[in-house]
Amino acid sequence: MVNMSYHSYKNERKMDVYESAEFDFVVQRKPFKVAGVMTEKGHRLLYDPLQNKTEALYISNGFPYTNLWLDIHGKVFRGLNHYTISNAGCEYIFGIIRNEYRKMPEKFVCRKIQTKGKEEIEIYAETHGFEFTEYTALDGENVLDISDKLKVMAYVLLEYNDNIDEYLDDCSGLTIMVPSHYGSKVKLVVNAQHGMPSLIEVHDTKGLLEQYIYTDYKFGLKLDKDYFTESYLDDLD
Repeated sequence: MVNMSYHSYKNERKMDVYESAEFDFVVQRKPFKVAGVMTEKGHRLLYDPLQNKTEALYISNGFPYTNLWLDIHGKVFRGLNHYTISNAGCEYIFGIIRNEYRKMPEKFVCRKIQTKGKEEIEIYAETHGFEFTEYTALDGENVLDISDKLKVMAYVLLEYNDNIDEYLDDCSGLTIMVPSHYGSKVKLVVNAQHGMPSLIEVHDTKGLLEQYIYTDYKFGLKLDKDYFTESYLDDLD
């Protein structure tokens, strides 16, 4: 599956307030490129790491009436969103599940289920050992570095630590609280035929942290050679 598209609904907890949004993504898997559209607002997004690894293009469908290159982890583009455009395509979440399985393989349960007449596979794990411990950041580490190093959710570090505010904050020497697991409950549901996720849920001790619902998959798309360019996407509206 070189090219694919899908619809994504997300519901994320952001400092104890839930925020939902919907996107339509087109993903080229090799070489990796992503084009997305914010379903309600119509703003388009473009990420091509071969052109710019740290920034994505925001193609406005209104104010501010200009296209902007924005840091994919910065305050304007990512803010408190749990993930960013470079995580599109589902490989990232599969990696999270693999990391959690390595931590607690005995907690994972896998079973076949039926959803609206379609056969799916539900993978679920729950731990009562979800807890926080102190971690002192090394020189030069930011929130994303610590998250990647400890295999925990970057957003959780922001919510549970008042001394850090953004994903790119320099945490050098700071002592922060870090979770033992990605979540206290993790659920992944994948389509039994094509293997892509239809549902992802993560909880912590407060309750639901995040939920993602994926629909309308299309595979093997034939795309124009210029599809992942500013001029092509700008002309779609």
